[in-house]
Amino acid sequence: MKHHTIIRSAVACGAAVILTACASSSSSSSSAGGSTTSGGPITYGVLSCFTGRLASLGQAMLQGSQVAMAEVNAAGGVLGRKLQLTMGDTSCDVADGVTATNQMLTKSVSGVIGPETQEINGVEPILDANHIVDEFQGGDTARDHQTDPYFFRDSPSDSQLGVAMALYGHLQHYTKAVMLFYSDPAAQTFLKPVSETFTKLGGTILSTVIVTPDQTSYLSQVRQVIAAHPQVIFTQEDPPTAAVLFREFKQLGGGSIPWIGTDVTSGSDYIKAIGAPTAHAVLTSVYGTSVTGAANTAFINLFNQQFPTQKTAGPLANANYAYDAVISLALADDYAKTTDGTTVAHDMSKVTNPPGTACYTYASCLTLIKAGTKINYEGASGDLNYNQYNNTFGPYGAFQVNAAGVEQQMYVMSAPVLAAATP
Repeated sequence: MKHHTIIRSAVACGAAVILTACASSSSSSSSAGGSTTSGGPITYGVLSCFTGRLASLGQAMLQGSQVAMAEVNAAGGVLGRKLQLTMGDTSCDVADGVTATNQMLTKSVSGVIGPETQEINGVEPILDANHIVDEFQGGDTARDHQTDPYFFRDSPSDSQLGVAMALYGHLQHYTKAVMLFYSDPAAQTFLKPVSETFTKLGGTILSTVIVTPDQTSYLSQVRQVIAAHPQVIFTQEDPPTAAVLFREFKQLGGGSIPWIGTDVTSGSDYIKAIGAPTAHAVLTSVYGTSVTGAANTAFINLFNQQFPTQKTAGPLANANYAYDAVISLALADDYAKTTDGTTVAHDMSKVTNPPGTACYTYASCLTLIKAGTKINYEGASGDLNYNQYNNTFGPYGAFQVNAAGVEQQMYVMSAPVLAAATP
């Protein structure tokens, strides 16, 4: 697919690369916290796992950020300066995340998109110490009530995704379920919201099975699940683990049990691991979706220009959140008239939350800011209204792979509907 080409060409420029610098070596030299004293480019970091079992998460984050960068630069950039992106590969690991973050700081970043749940505990203190605004892209439920002033999450928490998974199962009239998750910390955050929501809606969790990733066999766990006679399996695991699990379910006669997974189960590597026919037959992936409207239209149109070979399949799961993160951060810089994080952190919600004039593209929002008008940026992923914990809420979609192997949205659950289902 197209996005694999993007990753290879970017990584070829270095472990932490400035995407526009692969063609041109000129870049600004400002402090880590961001200065407006030079006329060179402004740099945002894209910090994620670009290698390893969950590389699809980084690919999506980069894809959305690149689309936003193109939109920002077409409108004149940030504070009249071109925007560029630098990548840092965390491998979804705390130690690698710390190394990637420290390398990224040498690139004069003034804001960061990412990382994921697995590495945030190591990354957050470094960004805070350098007064850098972080647009976190992970679902970590421990941050549902966080108080870090530099921390913003425009992608909903896994607590909301867990509610959406359980609600979708309920809407399909499933009443008996098994939870089958691998032991990764990010996957474990789903257990409580899925269980509590499904139970609230009248369902029963028959058992919870946790597997160690990347084993050669899971026969005992598969037999345990099949013996419980579930109507559905709620799940998240990496592609290699999924390949073994789905093969052994089929071998033991459980190949027709429906599965409801997360954004991880929608990745191309995951679909390839279990096979498109199997995914088409039994798998539904639930994750945050874009809302219809001017912002999503602008995102999709520009995405199709940037990634024409993916026009049929559409953006990768969660690319819309990274897109909104870049646009909203750029608008906050414009509003603050600086990239200094100590100021910008106070102004993030001033460009996204009501009251204000609704605007849907970077260019239209920037025009209003320059005219002195209070704006309310409405993003491709939703309204981007940050609450007192700098978290947002949004709609979720249920996606299935069609017979041709292309994922399609089958159902949408609105934020109010999810709120009503939340325990």
